[in-house]
Amino acid sequence: SPESSIAWLRYWVVLGVFSVLELLLDPLLNPFNCPLPVYLILKCLFLAWCMAPVEWNGSDMIFNNILFPIFKEHHEQIEEKAEIAKLTVSQKLGLCFKKEKSEQGEKIEKSELKKMFKKEKSEQQVETIEKSDLKKM
Repeated sequence: SPESSIAWLRYWVVLGVFSVLELLLDPLLNPFNCPLPVYLILKCLFLAWCMAPVEWNGSDMIFNNILFPIFKEHHEQIEEKAEIAKLTVSQKLGLCFKKEKSEQGEKIEKSELKKMFKKEKSEQQVETIEKSDLKKM
């Protein structure tokens, strides 16, 4: 069901953020690199709380109260950086393909790249509309 899928997506987002934070904070939490059974038990309890099929589910609470507000606050900046990264990657891939094609005696026309960008842009707009429809539910 869509509700179950959304709950699992929230869980995986929270788990991903938790994993990155754990990776970054591990030297501070465990400077001597010795096993901490208390930490491992707390981590297992935290993950079980995040997966629990209850109203006060950890991943829902963390996602709705912490992660999503941060995302909403910085959404425009994230979109701008993602668009820049997308264009950079597309240009570099275009140059690689152009180099390969020119070695074979063929060239990629700029109009072909523009068509590619327009197609990606229209697909992205459809995805944005679908996401906004999901948020309304």
